[in-house]
Amino acid sequence: MAFSSRLRGALAVLLYLQFFFNLVLAQNETGVLPGFGDTVQVLGAMERTDQDFKDGLALDLFSPKNRTLTVKQNTSPLSAKFITGNSGEPFVALSNYSYIVQMNETANDLIAKIEIPYDVTMLNKVGVQEANTYVATMSSDKKSWVIDDATRNVHRSENNTRIIKMTSLDGEYMLVGRQTVDTSNIFVQYGQGATRTVNITGGPGIQEAEFIDGFRFSVQTNMSMTMNVDIKNGVNPGTLPANTQSLNSFMWIVNTSAPFNQINAQMLVPFNRNMLVAMKPAGSSPSTMLTVAKRALNATSGQFLPVNPGVQQVRELPEDRISIPAMNQLDGQYVVLVTEPKPVGETLPASNIVSPKRRRRMEHAV
Repeated sequence: MAFSSRLRGALAVLLYLQFFFNLVLAQNETGVLPGFGDTVQVLGAMERTDQDFKDGLALDLFSPKNRTLTVKQNTSPLSAKFITGNSGEPFVALSNYSYIVQMNETANDLIAKIEIPYDVTMLNKVGVQEANTYVATMSSDKKSWVIDDATRNVHRSENNTRIIKMTSLDGEYMLVGRQTVDTSNIFVQYGQGATRTVNITGGPGIQEAEFIDGFRFSVQTNMSMTMNVDIKNGVNPGTLPANTQSLNSFMWIVNTSAPFNQINAQMLVPFNRNMLVAMKPAGSSPSTMLTVAKRALNATSGQFLPVNPGVQQVRELPEDRISIPAMNQLDGQYVVLVTEPKPVGETLPASNIVSPKRRRRMEHAV
């Protein structure tokens, strides 16, 4: 009797799963595709859910459990000019709306991709190559569209662009394009002139620009402005703080068209590890001895002073750049200072961590 009861229960579960599977198949095979706001059934047990939508959007995913999702339309998305994760501009939206994908529960255990179709004729009209199309994701702070080249795929035979390697689908997405001849990451040359000028759009969003050596800017500004960076050889040791030297024989000269604009920016300043090794003994960490310093744009004799010294962070291998957040003005001359190295384990600048060796000296002094 118990066996018969368990058998009936198992058959009921199988019938339910078959009904659920057939329902999902029917959505794709009958030609009745879901629209914005419709509930879409997602198969569990890592069965494939390959769902097309009326405007050509497609979601392809594997989920370990049964779920549902909806796709909504945002007709007033953030401008496509505000792009992070990829340098170069200008970016434009290739659709007049974005997609907001929401599952019925938090799901970070998926194998998924999202793909959005593009129209080749439209691309030609707006000056965008197929290789310069991207599916961008809204950032967590809602201030930029994020592009990740490591997860991007352009399928030219099907005229769609994808994000692959996804483990979650919740988020906002939009198809964007870059109006440049070059593809992939684009780096700015130092100097003056139209092709060496970064155009930064005013508004609530963030834009990024990276120069050929890795000098990178992330900028939010209330008013539009332009920016150029030059290289000037020769650093007078007399303009540097005591007990420091310049890592490079040159300085970066940052010049914007609106130096008094209200901005919120981050700078990533590269450093040459080989040069550092040649100057200082082995066994010292760059994070204990590097600081970015600045002086006025047109200064000829003034001293360089550390920029936001309490929040600078040295990002070591593989990046080898110094991060300076919370900058409200960019114009100026910049150098990388090398201070006396501290042995690994010693107190870092602006740190309240006391090394064992220093603690013993303090105790002895008391």
